[in-house]
Amino acid sequence: MSHKYLTRQLGREIVYNEKTYLHFSGTAYLGIGALPEFKNLLIKGIKKHGPNHGSSRTSNVQLPLYEQFETEFAKNAGAPEALLLSSGYMAGQLALETLKKQTDLTWVAPDTHPAILPSRFKTYSDTFSAWTRHCIQKSRELMGQNILILSNAVNPLKPEVHDFRWTKNLSPANRYFLLVDDSHAFGILGENLFGTYASWKDLPVNLTVCGSLGKALSLPAGIILGDGLLMENAKNSPVFRSSSPPSPAFLDAFLQGIPMYLKQRKKLLANMDYMYGKLSGQESFQFLPDYPVITFENTAWVDQLHRMGFILSSFPYPGPEDRPVNRIVVSAWHKKEDLNLLLQALMKLQ
Repeated sequence: MSHKYLTRQLGREIVYNEKTYLHFSGTAYLGIGALPEFKNLLIKGIKKHGPNHGSSRTSNVQLPLYEQFETEFAKNAGAPEALLLSSGYMAGQLALETLKKQTDLTWVAPDTHPAILPSRFKTYSDTFSAWTRHCIQKSRELMGQNILILSNAVNPLKPEVHDFRWTKNLSPANRYFLLVDDSHAFGILGENLFGTYASWKDLPVNLTVCGSLGKALSLPAGIILGDGLLMENAKNSPVFRSSSPPSPAFLDAFLQGIPMYLKQRKKLLANMDYMYGKLSGQESFQFLPDYPVITFENTAWVDQLHRMGFILSSFPYPGPEDRPVNRIVVSAWHKKEDLNLLLQALMKLQ
C-alpha cells in the first residue's frame, strides 16, 4: 500500500480517511509546532515584526532582530559568530562555496546531506568508520594541502551519530577544514538546543557547522556557525546579499520561548528513555540511546502497524529504486499512553 498521507497539520495524531492515527514520522522531534503556547508567541511576533521582512539583510533599512538572534545562537552554541539564511540548504551551499575557495581538496563522508555536497564528487561507498580510516591514511600521503572535510553530525536514517575525534589522527602536515551539517542535531544533540559546535571546537580543524533550523526547532531558517573570516566572506557573497532573510516572527518566538524548548527537550529525552528501556534486547529494532529514531528491516511491518493505527516513516532511499528505509520517530508530543500503545503493537509483530 501507499504510505502517503495528506493532512492539514502535523501533530501527535493525524486524521486520514476519517480514521485517527498516532503519528511517529517526520522530523518535528521537539513537537514545538503543535504547542498552542508556541503559536501564541508566533502570533505576537507577527504583530510585532510583520509576517515577513521584505528586504535584503544588506539594505539600508535593518531589522535588529536578525543580529540579536545570531548573537544569542552563536553564544549558546559556543561559536564565534552565526549567520542566518532562509533555509538550511542555502546555508549549507553558502558555507560550502565559501570554504571551497580556501581549500585544495574535498573529502566527503558517505551519508553527507545534499545541502553540503559539491556538484561533482565521488561517493565513498563503505561505512563512516572505514571512510575515517581512509582519510587518516590519505592525510599521511599529502603535505601542505588545505583539505575540506564534509559530513553530517548524524545520519538520521540508520541512525548513527558521528564522532569527529578521529580528526586528531590526521597528519599535521596539512591544514583541515571541517564542515558539519547539524540539521538533525539542533535541539537534540549537544548539551542544549544549539547543536554540536561546542563538542568539536577544540579539534585540530577549522570548524564550521551549518544546517536547517526547521526540524527539531521548527524555524523556517538555516544557519552557519563559524569564525569571523568565514562570516565576512559569506556576508559579501551575492547569495547572501541578494537573498531574503527568514521570517522574523519565528525568530522572535524562539528567543522568547527558549524555556519552552528546553521543557520539550526534557520530555523528548524522557520518551526516549522509556521507549528504549522497553525495547532493550529486541534485536529486530535498531536505535541509539541519545537519538529519537528507531529503525527496522521488515517493510511488511509498516502496513501491519498502519492497520493498528500508526503512521511511520517509510520511503526508498537514497534513490527511488532503493529499498525503503523504515523508521519510528519519537517526538516530545507523544504521551506515555501513545508509547505504550506502540510498544504493545511492536510486541505483536515479534
